[in-house]
Amino acid sequence: MKTKVLFVVFLFFIIWGCQENNDTVFLQQTGTVIDYSGSGNCGFVVELDDGNNIIPINYPEGFEFAQGQKVWVEYTEMPDVIMLCEKGIACEINRIEQLGCAPYVDLYFSNYDSLARDPVYIHSVNIDGDCLHIKLSYSGGCEEHDIDLARMHPWCATPPLPPPTFEIRHNSHGDMCEALITREFRFDLSPLKEEGAKTFTVNALLTNNEVYHETFDYNW
Repeated sequence: MKTKVLFVVFLFFIIWGCQENNDTVFLQQTGTVIDYSGSGNCGFVVELDDGNNIIPINYPEGFEFAQGQKVWVEYTEMPDVIMLCEKGIACEINRIEQLGCAPYVDLYFSNYDSLARDPVYIHSVNIDGDCLHIKLSYSGGCEEHDIDLARMHPWCATPPLPPPTFEIRHNSHGDMCEALITREFRFDLSPLKEEGAKTFTVNALLTNNEVYHETFDYNW
């Protein structure tokens, strides 16, 4: 009799566990990837368009997050997972798709100096579809840093115009900490396609006081 009771209890927990799995709620939403590396034990956070934030714990292999990405996600919340980062709730992402990249900033002769030029270390810069993928590092860890891709419009708009020129602008906000922070960014290049531009250059002030300069061919 005791053996039968134990078997029934065991069977109950198996069925209950299966029902728990079948009751998993998959949520779908669009949002923007924000990289909080070096700030409050955080990394990538997806700021959803409905106002909520999620922190990817598990996600499809091969997907690369980057600052400013526009994404669509199908996910399940993991409320029992305690995160040191307090900028969102832990989640497991079942599916994720990149919808777009962050826009660049237009600078003109009158406001060339409106964005800071603090130095960076460039790991790689390459074209990924209609996006410019940038991987870089800087010293910090005590303040949030701003990284922008600025298009430097020429002071004279008389044709023939030079190829589009971009600068990677970094604002450290006076951060004196020396931890090495590495981040990845994706910026939207589709406006160049609409203009018919086939080449462009990217510049950046480097940590050794030299200037990074590279020309890219933009084929579509």
